[in-house]
Amino acid sequence: MDYGIRLAEIALKIRAIKLSPDKPFKWASGFFMPIYNDNRLLLSDADYRRLVSAGFSELLHRNKIHADIIGGTSTAGISPGTTLADRCGLPFIYIRDKPKDHGLRNQIEGIDAESSLDGKVVIIVEDLISTGGSSLKAVQATRNAGGKVGHMLSIFNYGLDEATKQFVDAECAVHSLLTYDVLLGVAKKHGYASAAQLKMLEEWRKDPFGWGAKHGFPKGEQKSFSQKWREAVERKNSILCAGLDPAEYGQRPDTSLPHGADKLKWCLDFVDAVAPFSAAVKPNRNYIKDLSRDETTELVSRIHKHGMVAIDDSKLADIGETNESGFYHAAGEGFDAVTFAPFAGNTAEAVAQAHGKGLGLIPLVLMSNPQFEVMKNARIRGLRGFEYFAFQVAEYGADAIVIGAPSPTNHVKDEEVRRVREIVGDCTVLMPGVGAQGGDAKYILDVFGGRNVIANVGRAIMYARNPAKEAAKYQGMLNALRK
Repeated sequence: MDYGIRLAEIALKIRAIKLSPDKPFKWASGFFMPIYNDNRLLLSDADYRRLVSAGFSELLHRNKIHADIIGGTSTAGISPGTTLADRCGLPFIYIRDKPKDHGLRNQIEGIDAESSLDGKVVIIVEDLISTGGSSLKAVQATRNAGGKVGHMLSIFNYGLDEATKQFVDAECAVHSLLTYDVLLGVAKKHGYASAAQLKMLEEWRKDPFGWGAKHGFPKGEQKSFSQKWREAVERKNSILCAGLDPAEYGQRPDTSLPHGADKLKWCLDFVDAVAPFSAAVKPNRNYIKDLSRDETTELVSRIHKHGMVAIDDSKLADIGETNESGFYHAAGEGFDAVTFAPFAGNTAEAVAQAHGKGLGLIPLVLMSNPQFEVMKNARIRGLRGFEYFAFQVAEYGADAIVIGAPSPTNHVKDEEVRRVREIVGDCTVLMPGVGAQGGDAKYILDVFGGRNVIANVGRAIMYARNPAKEAAKYQGMLNALRK
């Protein structure tokens, strides 16, 4: 079997690789590129996983490569690396891009922090090689731990000159199941690209970082999330953010989608309805988990089409590599920012991860739910909890913060809001609690300023008989308060 051809056929069919030279993708670097690769979609089918494993095994056999240990890059190389290690009956390790900032501070998992690889031959598995920089970090980290690394396996390889040179300099041979040239051949054979598009794709490989400008797609300016938000405010004359929490029929006793509703269509219709009056839409990730990657991307594209920003309300709260996966998907789907729960203590890492993918980070600082009262008053390094979270935002450069709108029925106090303002300064605030929860929007607007507040209204608009009319009402009310 020619594993490269078979993988190309599968990847193009399931859209793990997308070719779009006419409407190129904007990578996190700001450059426009005609190809987007998401090998994680190969995890969705056991036959695909077995195919990758068999291909890697054949590469080892054909090239007479001996291995004592299989290593995977974190996170994308972990699954194919584990499958290969199982097939070969070998130990497995995985390598982080940097050591953890807590616990034993491991960078390599699978060996004790105080041990070394003791001269063992390690074959490193990567899913994708582009410029080669991140892949070679794993090579060096393994060598630093005493391992011998002379070979790397990858599912796909763009074959860029920059990467080729770096691997030669590092004395590490690369063996890839699928190369860019094979991919183009399969795309041509099966009609995934026209002759003109194939020519553009061939040109890209020769000059990937100059290709976009040559074809009228210059490198995009990397705007901060706050910049995007303020531009949307001016464009839409609104600070309204429409919360999108589409509960399925029967999920909640009071408000939910109509029985039998198509969730994607319902969400798209909702976005269309509120677009004239809103500057942002905030889909709650827990309510749209059943949407596919393509469906979520379509939803975000519709939000952007109407000139609004899209906030992924995931409230990520985990170790670094798990958060990294959340940011990876949010960036791939086109979101502008992600909400973040800072309770794991890794705000600095999360800011760097989000910004590295062109995303804004919005940590929770002062929530209005009753249970948070304990958290806000808990002492962390001599500070009250909400003060500590606010200081982390200020120190590490997060893009916005979440403060619940105060009301007579919640615990958020005047002095607490003003203390946050004192710590974070001129910061963008995502303010939930307006609408059905009865929060006082005017107070937050007075403290943080009219352009800095993202006023989220959820159920009061979403489940209204006429969402457009309700959104218009809240836009008017909020604009009156701004003045």
